[in-house]
Amino acid sequence: MDNALSRILAVATRALARHSGGMTVVANRIRALRRRRGLTVEALAAAVGIHKGHLSRIERGEKVPSVATLEALALALGARTAELFGETATEADILVVRRTERAVMRDGAYAVQAVLPGAAGRSAALYVVEPGEDFLRHDRPAHDGQEIAYILEGEVELAIADRVIALGPGDCATYDGGLPHRLRRRGPGPASVLVVIAG
Repeated sequence: MDNALSRILAVATRALARHSGGMTVVANRIRALRRRRGLTVEALAAAVGIHKGHLSRIERGEKVPSVATLEALALALGARTAELFGETATEADILVVRRTERAVMRDGAYAVQAVLPGAAGRSAALYVVEPGEDFLRHDRPAHDGQEIAYILEGEVELAIADRVIALGPGDCATYDGGLPHRLRRRGPGPASVLVVIAG
């Protein structure tokens, strides 16, 4: 490794030592990568040339590894040093839903596209709603978490519990998803609403 990168890593390691949250990231990444590779603490410590107790303290965030130890750990784990700092993304970190893969649910003139459906481990779901002229006749939906409605196009009415709010393009509303809520289009033109359900 060149001197510039060594100096950057040394500064990052000292900064992490001052901020325990950063050390926790490194400790957790080392432990997760070791387990993913099926290595024991003893095996990884031997590969790196450190005592297993030292590695155990690093993985618990009790000991700040030197730059040389970080480099050796990354090499032994088959990872880049940046990965130990949580600065890389794996396939599991990213969910892509192509336009052609979106589920579309229809109820008369009402359409909902699941742009980014709720999934295990994800804290938000994203939908594009194209409301009809009338509120849907079935029960008003309610769910856990917060909901955000951003009007992309057209004029809509958002009914939340006993309140009805008129919204137009660029308007945004957020509300407790546990309150009954419904949407409908106002006027003859099309309307679409970006809905985010978080929490």
